Amino acid sequence: MRNLRVEIPRKLFHIAATLLLLIPLFIFGKWGVAGVSAVMLVVLFPVAYLGLKNRWTAPFWYAIQKLEREENLKVLPGKQAFALAGGMFLASIFFSEEVLLVCIITTAVYDGFATILGLLLGRHRLPTGKSIEGTLGGILFNTVFLLPFMELKWAVFVSAMAGVIENLSSWKRWYLDDNFLLPVILGFILTLLDVPAQLPEFFKPFG
Repeated sequence: MRNLRVEIPRKLFHIAATLLLLIPLFIFGKWGVAGVSAVMLVVLFPVAYLGLKNRWTAPFWYAIQKLEREENLKVLPGKQAFALAGGMFLASIFFSEEVLLVCIITTAVYDGFATILGLLLGRHRLPTGKSIEGTLGGILFNTVFLLPFMELKWAVFVSAMAGVIENLSSWKRWYLDDNFLLPVILGFILTLLDVPAQLPEFFKPFG
């Protein structure tokens, strides 16, 4: 059983921090998201990998101390955050702003709420180890968050696809994190099927 006092704040932080990527998207377009993701990989990855601790890196280590899983501390602190940055960087390079918008929301909302609801309410398990309650809850919440940007049928479709990707990513045969797989695979599917999404009316990126 996971430590709820770590996992729930960790997932709430994941939701909020990932949704903050909408700010550079709305201001600078998809290259704003690429820039933020690149900075995370270039600046913070060496800090975590090399264990660099000083006054400049103190906020990073404070967040790690409060939110990181114990098993990740032994491998790579911030492992999931760097997987997310890598996935978002690729998504921002290869996919449109509309697709990237959907990828950001879904990676934040589905992943976050599915885990939280699974931990709190999960009683019935799927073959992948994920709970039915968490999966359905993630689909529901993600659909609601996507409705301002796409029709209901597409919001449900995207959320259901996120559930499939998330469940498949939990199998041991996968070596990539769901934070990486969600934006990359979902972005590819949305682009391939030309799933319609609408950016907010105020979207007028600089550059």
